[in-house]
Amino acid sequence: MLAVPGLAAAQAAAKASADDMDSDVKALVCPTNYLEAGILNASDSSNKFGEYNGINKSGLYGLGALNIQGGSGFCQKGGNLRWQVTGKDLGTTSRSAGASIEQQGKWSFGVNFDQLRHYTTTGYESPFLGSQGDNVFTLPSNFGIINKTAIANQPAGRQGGTQGLTATQLGAFNEHDVYNQRLNTSVTSSYQIDDNWSVKFDYNHLDMSGAKLIGAATDPLNLTALGGFNYGGEGVAILMNPTESTTDNLNVALNWVGQKAYASAEYYVSLYHDDYSGVSWTNPYVSTGVNGTAPLLATGKTGYPVSTMSTPPSNQFQQLKFTGGYIVSDKTKVVGSASVALNTQDDSYAGTYSPNSITGGSGGLATLPGLPVQSLDGEVIIWHADGRVTHQVTNKLGLNVGFTYDERDNNTSSNTYSFYDLGGKNRIVVNTPMSLRKADVDAGLDYRFDNAQHLHLGYEFEEINRWCKNALANNATGSSAPAGYYVDSSCVQSPDSAENRLVAKYNLNLLDSVSFNAGYTYADRRSTINQAFYNPIEAAGMEDFGFVAFYQASRRENLFKAGVNWQVTNAFSVGVDGRYTRDDYYDHTFGVQSGNSSSINIDAQYDISDNYSFGAYASWQNNSYNMLNTKGGTNASLPSGLPGNLAAEWGNSLSDHDVSFGVDGKQKLLNGKLRFNEDVSYSLGRSTYTTTNVNLPTQAAGTFGSPPDITSNMLQIRFVGAYQLNKASTISAGYIYQRLSSNDYFYNAYALGFTPVSTMPSNQVSPTYTQNIVFVTYRYSFL
Repeated sequence: MLAVPGLAAAQAAAKASADDMDSDVKALVCPTNYLEAGILNASDSSNKFGEYNGINKSGLYGLGALNIQGGSGFCQKGGNLRWQVTGKDLGTTSRSAGASIEQQGKWSFGVNFDQLRHYTTTGYESPFLGSQGDNVFTLPSNFGIINKTAIANQPAGRQGGTQGLTATQLGAFNEHDVYNQRLNTSVTSSYQIDDNWSVKFDYNHLDMSGAKLIGAATDPLNLTALGGFNYGGEGVAILMNPTESTTDNLNVALNWVGQKAYASAEYYVSLYHDDYSGVSWTNPYVSTGVNGTAPLLATGKTGYPVSTMSTPPSNQFQQLKFTGGYIVSDKTKVVGSASVALNTQDDSYAGTYSPNSITGGSGGLATLPGLPVQSLDGEVIIWHADGRVTHQVTNKLGLNVGFTYDERDNNTSSNTYSFYDLGGKNRIVVNTPMSLRKADVDAGLDYRFDNAQHLHLGYEFEEINRWCKNALANNATGSSAPAGYYVDSSCVQSPDSAENRLVAKYNLNLLDSVSFNAGYTYADRRSTINQAFYNPIEAAGMEDFGFVAFYQASRRENLFKAGVNWQVTNAFSVGVDGRYTRDDYYDHTFGVQSGNSSSINIDAQYDISDNYSFGAYASWQNNSYNMLNTKGGTNASLPSGLPGNLAAEWGNSLSDHDVSFGVDGKQKLLNGKLRFNEDVSYSLGRSTYTTTNVNLPTQAAGTFGSPPDITSNMLQIRFVGAYQLNKASTISAGYIYQRLSSNDYFYNAYALGFTPVSTMPSNQVSPTYTQNIVFVTYRYSFL
């Protein structure tokens, strides 16, 4: 018999009078509807404060919300038809709304909409012409050129490059509010065919618009032979990379429920479409000339070369999935699922790379050699299966065994691509479409000594295999590798790894007032490392031989955690928990060597009476890791006696420290008609980065040490009061104070006069604001 959530409760409640119902049951059976409207005033403009809530400008905002439910299925009307209309944050750009109707146990239909705007920058400025959402950015016709060659021993403003922009160039800068916006529309429906069979349909349309900031580097173009400038590569511009795309998701499911089993078959499809192939911008950087000089070419063309980089390609994903479960007996249950999916991408390469044409004139100079194919023709088949058996051996002992299998079978072909990099060098690389297989097996034992003690012991095993399916990817070689380096044919650095994990957890309850828990996990991952693998980055001369990424490296992990909760009195309770993790990476020369994380959390609650309560909390967290690095290319320690050089090593360490604490309170006055809620919280975050000299004797003084800490601290005060005028009407008012102060030296590189000579200033600043919010709302409630 198919169980319909909520139907049994509604039918049972319909047999009793409303006065006899429990308040929680009554709220479900005969809910209170409401309409809410209000106004909010923000004292200051801040994109960071309004990052997600839509309150990014100073001034007034409308507030609106509603929840209206009706139909014969409510309030003991004896039917089973229900409908609902909802709305939240209707006056902001983080609004949502929905409507649904259902005949309980038979069919349902719903429509929902939500909007979320994400502001991503503070103080962004740019001389490029174009709005967010555009994919072509050009410079004003009178902007001229920028000589990216630094001029030594010159006073401020005359060092060359973007540190010495002319008055005309500075006048071209304009400030932009940069955000990306999500508009999400969904339709859901279901139909109960009979007691056993049902179907469900879900459709979701996601519309993304706006932009995100991205650092874009220019391509070189030598036009000196034509009487023009030698336009420089690797000149950086901070662009508004467009996020103009749509995603359509469809899921159709057929479900069956029996007395002892259930099964489901689902078809899911996701279609992603990007409106653009790439984003283009003009390149003003040259290696000769004077800032501001008009870019006039002897050929009669005027303007700038155009650089282009790709945006995410459109792609499709389809999946067929089966799930099911069976109750073998009162003590034994089996569940599992299996799926197969196809992911394809076949967008044309056209429009994704720099054509090196000249804006303002006809024609151009192409620098890209011929492509072997016109599109990737990507195809990935994804397999998945999982299952679990649980068995209650005795009233005290329980066992469970499970497995998970995932395979990403990449059938994309490999080809040899020839291109010019940002430095103007011709590179020849082979794309390496990697496949991956991961298998997990776990077993657990749960033993309950008595009502006060419980023990869990578990074992987990995970194996990962990586490979490429075609000979070209496995036999490619890099031009910068030392002689004898490629001793194996493989496209992957870690073809396989195996990890064993042991888990233990213990829970103890004492006198119904104290509960204690503790746990320990030990994990050991052993990875096979093939130092002689082919990497397209290595082919471009950037591979650090001996470096292994942390997620592929061998690692031992020890994790400890414990917590205690104490109900001191009926009114007062306190809880403390903490955890510590230590990771040690071994069997590789360069990369992350070790890391650790720890945290402690404390919270307390004091209920003086039904009308007065107070709470407090404090949290401390620390994370750190240590790395050993080497100078790029051939300076590295190579395995198996291969040639190398140990004279270029340094260490990095990064630590993050976070502390936060707060207090809150609730009060009820005038027989509950007047209520107050308040809370005060403070948080402080600090990141420390240090570089140490391991073996770099020729480096200049000042190369090593610690830059200023990156800090962020926030204070928030929130006070809200509500007064119930009568049974139907409530007025609420509140005040929110929020202050953020942060300091990040990374933003120095964005500031005018401090940027590297080949980086366009954007004048972004580390977020800092003080915001005062006052609001008042009126709610009308009715049945």
